Amino acid sequence: MGQVTVFSGPERRRRWSEEERLRILSEAFAPSACVAEVCRRHDISSALIYSIRPVKAAV
Repeated sequence: MGQVTVFSGPERRRRWSEEERLRILSEAFAPSACVAEVCRRHDISSALIYSIRPVKAAV
């Protein structure tokens, strides 16, 4: 039988500071960057990158 891992307690959302968001966005949209690679490096979904981008562009 295989091993089972049980996580107890509620899953919590990560909080990103404004500096972290801007750094990740600038890294993801650099001229020769691959968004998927940046997302894997920071352990985030690519959907998060594309949802943050319009918000930051408006600021």
